[in-house]
Order: sequence, then C-alpha cells, then structure tokens
Amino acid sequence: MIKNISLIFLLAVTVLAAQPSDQVFTLRVEEPPGSIELSTVVAISPNCAVTLAVFIPTAPVSIETPAGVFIPDSIVVSQDLGLFVLLFEEDVFPLSQMPSDAAPPPGEPLVIVGQGLSGLLTVEGTTVERYPDGAILVSAPLIEGLMGAAVFDSRDRFIGIITGVIEPESPLLNINASHEYLVLYPTQIWYMWAQLASADISVSAEPFGVTAMSSISLSEGRPSGIQLLSVTDGSEAWNIGFRPGDLITRIDGTPVYHPETLRGLRLLSQDTLTAVVWCRYSERTVFIPPSSDHDR
Repeated sequence: MIKNISLIFLLAVTVLAAQPSDQVFTLRVEEPPGSIELSTVVAISPNCAVTLAVFIPTAPVSIETPAGVFIPDSIVVSQDLGLFVLLFEEDVFPLSQMPSDAAPPPGEPLVIVGQGLSGLLTVEGTTVERYPDGAILVSAPLIEGLMGAAVFDSRDRFIGIITGVIEPESPLLNINASHEYLVLYPTQIWYMWAQLASADISVSAEPFGVTAMSSISLSEGRPSGIQLLSVTDGSEAWNIGFRPGDLITRIDGTPVYHPETLRGLRLLSQDTLTAVVWCRYSERTVFIPPSSDHDR
C-alpha cells in the first residue's frame, strides 16, 4: 500500500557495509508499454531502502539483490526531499548503513555507485564546493547512470544521493569538459531523517503553526535559511516568538534551510532548541521547547 506521508526512515540496528556497493542495489520499475526502467536504491536499514523519486509511486517496482528479487510492501513519498523510501515487512538487506552527518570538504575523494545498463557501476568523484543551501557540487567522469547514484566519502560513509546534473557546457561554471558536475543533497538533512526513523516519529505528527519555505540567498547582505511566510496567531510558534517574515538561519548552531528540518529537529529534541532569527537586518534568539509528542 502506498503511503503519501512525510518521510519516515524505519531503522533497525544498522550494519556497516564492507564495501560501498554492498548496500546498493538495482531498482526495476515497470513502465508501460512493457518497458523496464532501471534505477539505484540504497539500503539504509535491514528492511528499508531509499531511492530518488524519478517514477510514479504507484508503478510496479522490485529490487534485485544477491538473495533474490523483492517487492516492497509499501512506499513512503517525501515531497520535501524528492525521495522514495521502500519498506519491507521482513529484513531483506544483510548490509545497510544510515546516512552520515559528515559534510565532505572541498577536494574530498568520493565513491559514486550508480546504475548502468549492464548493472551497477562505480566511479570516483571529488567534492568541488558547497552551496548556500548545503547542497554539494561533485565532480565525476562524464558517463551515463549517475543520476540517483549513492555517494560515499573517503571513509565509506553513506552521505547522500545525486539529485541533479549540471552539463559540462554550462555557462555558469568554469569546468572540465570531460567531467560532469553533480548535485548531492545536504547530508545534515539525511542525518536528521535517519534519527527520526530510529525513533519512529512522523515529522507531521503535530502542527506547529507556521507556513515556511526554503530561502537561498547569494547576497552577502542577506543570509539563507527557513523563511516563515505566516505564523498562526495563538499557535505555539507564535507564543514562543516567531513572526511572519522571520528567517531562521541556525538551530542549535547548525545552519538550516528546509522547513521539514525545523519540524524534525523539534520532534527529535528532548531539550529546548535555540534558533537564530534574522529579520530586517538584525538578529534575535527564539527558544523552541521540545514537542509535546516527543514521548508518545
């Protein structure tokens, strides 16, 4: 049964893979009329895998593993992250690894495991730079099959999935024409979702009272963060001090960019969080108490 709900990573005890490719598998998607699309799926727990949302969630899908072909019992759709999480009632992945909160610095060697026509492929890449929203630009050889690929750092930690490709002829970058440049989703977001999963907490379990969007700034005079479009009068968010127009730039010292991060960190924390808020060229601090749903 397909569940269109906020992303939940249901994690059991994870086992560190011996090699990065040991937790990456081929996802087969049946597309009419009678064609098969191949993609990459990454095991993040014994019964949970994640893939880029590049197909209709109601399409028949299966995962090929050395132990056989498995059909997920349900699919969780994350609109905010652009990911699908495939859930199985039984453990089907002997090796898995939750996402790391490590952000690779520029020049960090990376291992990228993607899906080619004849099977999984592995290439080496390098971190180029980090964008204001936390996304990471990665340089890799110019080959097919890297969209949706899993990325591991030099310590074989799983740090995310490739969600975009910048072509070599792009006028935006001074780049090597023999390479393509890939966009890696922010690793801190992955880590938060993994923590939510281990606690079996839904990020949409409780209303907070804000309508928000990501706000990315390329200007030195204005930071990036979570822009509050509206705050419901009398809501918890209003009562603790948030107002429409506020830009939340950091929570407990960590830069934040995505609305789901605000709700997720609040649900995870057992202590009061400290948010730095930017508004009209000045900063103030707002203290966010833990969610009342935390112990439920």
